[in-house]
Amino acid sequence: MKKICSIDIETYADMDMVKFLPPVTADTRLKDEAKIQADIEKKKQDQIEKMPLNPLFSKIACIGYYSEDKKEVDMTDEETALKNFFRFLKNYVDIGEVKLVSWNGNGFDFPFIFKRGMRYGLCKLQDVEKYISKNNPYHVDLMFLWAGYGKFEKLDTVSSVLIHDCKESFDVQDIGKCLETEEGQFLLHKYCLTDCELTYKLGEMFIHAW
Repeated sequence: MKKICSIDIETYADMDMVKFLPPVTADTRLKDEAKIQADIEKKKQDQIEKMPLNPLFSKIACIGYYSEDKKEVDMTDEETALKNFFRFLKNYVDIGEVKLVSWNGNGFDFPFIFKRGMRYGLCKLQDVEKYISKNNPYHVDLMFLWAGYGKFEKLDTVSSVLIHDCKESFDVQDIGKCLETEEGQFLLHKYCLTDCELTYKLGEMFIHAW
């Protein structure tokens, strides 16, 4: 049976891109100047908190891998981590030696990776379809397999019930700060690798359904 390897990425807001966020306006029903300003500031903060979900305004902090013989989190700079990822695709996944599994990889990880990779000239954006198209031989999105098309289920919920294991407690809004210290990098490494391990274990459980 083909080896499986789970992948997971963590992302963080690129604060240099805040200036490119769309302008916000206050609720037109507000008349008090202080309330108008407070509404604008809240909307700006909401934008910043959502930046890690948008590859235009954020970066990949790390890429995690988990298999029988590969348990690592690549925390090099974004461009290097992406080069390593595309090399892994070419040398192991594309030749059929390894099948990737993810949790919401179709909806988030793969599109994000390819959009960021495009910025460095590492890939063509349309090539992402090779890995997220239905019944492709390279990658299985376990969340899609479990929840169905267009539906969402948390990894923590499914893993807690099915394999009696759960995610690490971690605030993803702290990822940018974590990169600045050794202690923070350790926590981020542990968080990402745990997600990969849970996904891998679910992949082993689900494999009979492929």
